[in-house]
Amino acid sequence: MAFGLGLSFFMNGPVGFFYGALGILIAFALFGILWFAGMLGAGDVKLLMAFSALSGAAGVVGQKPLTFSLDLALLSILVGGALAICILFVTGRMKPFIRKFYRFLLTAVTPGLETEFPVADARLKMPFGISIAVAAVWLWFGNPLTRWGISLWS
Repeated sequence: MAFGLGLSFFMNGPVGFFYGALGILIAFALFGILWFAGMLGAGDVKLLMAFSALSGAAGVVGQKPLTFSLDLALLSILVGGALAICILFVTGRMKPFIRKFYRFLLTAVTPGLETEFPVADARLKMPFGISIAVAAVWLWFGNPLTRWGISLWS
């Protein structure tokens, strides 16, 4: 985080430092809740905060400083979803996942049935830090969200 804040200050002065600090706060607000709920590890949250500290320097590569952290969060989730699907296929768990998800949807929309929430297998872990790192590099060298026509924050 210190490196990101320093780079943001070096590139854009106090305004860059401010945007870097704001990026850290946005990342903590978005993913700190997931850590508190036990859905993410503290290392994942800190990694996202460290990359978000680069928000102040993001203008140098053509990114909007204020939206850099938000784009990073969204892209991390999209990359993480793709990685999760790959892990489900590789471990042979895609069929049971689809079955559980189907039962959840069926019970959620059918009147009179109690909603059957899928239970996650505690033995399965997904390295979300990889998703964050891939998303950060991808975002830094060209925002794929804008190329895909996704502009949620402007």
